[in-house]
Amino acid sequence: MGRVVRWSRKLSVNKVAWFLRSWYVFLPACCFLPEMEGFSDRFLAPKWYGVVATIVIIAALESGLYLFRKGHDDWAVSDSGMGVRRGEYFAWGVSVAAACESLYVLFQFCQQQWRMGAGLTGTFDNPAGLALCLGLSLPFVRYLSESLNGSSTSRICVRALECLLVLGVLLSRSRTGLLCLLFYSIIVLCMQKKIRAGLKYTCVVVVCLAALFFVWNHKPDSTSGRMFILGRCWELISRKPWTGHGTGGFGREYMWVQGRYFAGHPESGYAWLADEVRHPLNEFALLWVDYGVAAPCVLLVCFVSVIVGLVRRKERFPSVCACSLFALFLFSCFSYPFKYPLSALVSVTALCSLLCPVWLHVSIQKFLAIGLCLCSFLLGLKLLSEFRHEREWSRVSECSLRGWSKQMMPHYERLYLHYKDNPYFLYNYAVEQFYAGCYVGAWRTAEECRKHWASYNLELLSGDICRKLERYGDALYHYRWASLMCPVRFAPLEGMYHVYRECGDSLHADSVSAVIRAKEVKVLSSEVVRIKEEVGRQTFR
Repeated sequence: MGRVVRWSRKLSVNKVAWFLRSWYVFLPACCFLPEMEGFSDRFLAPKWYGVVATIVIIAALESGLYLFRKGHDDWAVSDSGMGVRRGEYFAWGVSVAAACESLYVLFQFCQQQWRMGAGLTGTFDNPAGLALCLGLSLPFVRYLSESLNGSSTSRICVRALECLLVLGVLLSRSRTGLLCLLFYSIIVLCMQKKIRAGLKYTCVVVVCLAALFFVWNHKPDSTSGRMFILGRCWELISRKPWTGHGTGGFGREYMWVQGRYFAGHPESGYAWLADEVRHPLNEFALLWVDYGVAAPCVLLVCFVSVIVGLVRRKERFPSVCACSLFALFLFSCFSYPFKYPLSALVSVTALCSLLCPVWLHVSIQKFLAIGLCLCSFLLGLKLLSEFRHEREWSRVSECSLRGWSKQMMPHYERLYLHYKDNPYFLYNYAVEQFYAGCYVGAWRTAEECRKHWASYNLELLSGDICRKLERYGDALYHYRWASLMCPVRFAPLEGMYHVYRECGDSLHADSVSAVIRAKEVKVLSSEVVRIKEEVGRQTFR
């Protein structure tokens, strides 16, 4: 009887282990979920909720399996079982999901009128996100191609997946994505034993110089815009280089710096490129602005130490994690990779792969497993609460867009208790209060939002609110700041024109009208020049 009980228990534990493996495959697939309605951010929110929910399930299964297996499950006993086998399932999940994403990108390419110079986005909000996730997935596809021991057909299929991912990165037209491809090419070149070391070094130097030339000369407007943003970031850094401006400091301060720059340089050529900026396109600069010089140094040390530690392991999966982590480092220098969940997953996977041997020699594994189980339970409750509020905010926003702003005010007041520190919710709340005719409440909410966020749109909204309240001096103040933040926009000038007309100041109204007409002529002429240049390039081709 006891033998039957032990056998049935072993069978049930093995079922749980197989169920757990399926979740390791599903986890990276959540990073490529398509856009969904019913979220405040229909592109990113579904991906993050899917990833966190899957992590909660995996943590609960892992802790339960460890506590109740009693030596029956080799899935979590040995070093190979704990690291390599989980890594292999994770690699399969990343590879298949990234290949499906690339197929969807090809579908987009075939279905729409693709313009030269415009990158495709797939299931992401912009081409950079697509290139990031495909670039981080490429090392795992190569790991599978090297791990397969089966027929040549299997290897050909995996190689086809690799080609699909490369094509997806190329169609995104992301410069950082192309740099990652060059980086991978250098690694493949260095791994070739038949090529002499001198020739390898020569090729590496040539490729690096070509990459620098490409980055500087491809999309020159974007490059100059990035340099402009970094210049304004340096102004913020120079004010508080050691302590930073605190959490969210970049969002609170940057647009004011940009506005002051254009106030002192009204004829700057950057005025025609300036737009709303929410990220400096460099994770190290963002950390320096927010938390001082120590934060980017810590991030850099983490990157270097983990990559070096993984490379020293001299095993295939840790080396793959190191390669993917270096690609993440490249994107951190030129983009905002930690906005996307796959970056967090790759970082955690690399860290777990590095610490895997340490875990096997820890004497308090049982207590850690109990803590993991408890944390997964608490995180699951928090996730359910956040999901409920997220869905309600999305539903209320959709109803407001249909013209029911006044009826939605009680719902917004209830959501305010949960989202009172979220600048995007506060801005949305102020907009709906404005359309509902609650101008005093809209002004208070906008002032509260301004404590967290400096924004062109917020200044424009504040000007409209003050205009409705007949506080014309304040309205002009906010319209001027909005115009300085984004000089190319016409809406602030239009608001100033209406303020002067309502005040009966026809002289200033006419002068603003003349500025609008001059800007329209300048914008139209620059657009005509751009179209002619594009037509000329296409004709040349």
